[in-house]
Amino acid sequence: MERLTKAALATVGAAALLVGGAGTLAFWTDDGLSTGTDVTAGSLAVTDGVCGEWTLDGGGAVTDGIVPGDTITTNCSLTVAGVGDHIALSDITVSAPTWAADNALTAVLDVGTDSATLDGAELTLPLTEPVPVAAASPLVVTVSAEFPADSANDTQGLIAALEDVTVQVTQAHVVPAP
Repeated sequence: MERLTKAALATVGAAALLVGGAGTLAFWTDDGLSTGTDVTAGSLAVTDGVCGEWTLDGGGAVTDGIVPGDTITTNCSLTVAGVGDHIALSDITVSAPTWAADNALTAVLDVGTDSATLDGAELTLPLTEPVPVAAASPLVVTVSAEFPADSANDTQGLIAALEDVTVQVTQAHVVPAP
């Protein structure tokens, strides 16, 4: 029995050497080729628009001129085009405007925005949650200009002709819930 045990151990040891160390055991292998596919990046664009007439303190038209303490507003209409499976907006901001001429009045007007509508839905700015955007979404941004109550006399009788307001939208990534 001892002889059979020794023979079995020798056979197992020889097989282990052949499989593990000697590298003489071969397995068949082959390669296959899988053709790739294309993927296209989405996009986010804002189409230039136009701002309406100024309104006084959220009400009627400015007829006789603004005075210190007034806040005037205008609505600027643009179109946002968002293309992508998970595209949304994380922010909408308005930059400092450009005026036809710089003067004491344009220097003190504090321009900003705190509301907008996207596809007719009211938004409060700054956005606290991403807002989905479609391939052609109408965007109306309410731009306000505050005429500070402590403005100096050199602002009297001047004209602030708004040329451009830059509206910037920032993309967010939103994965819908399953």
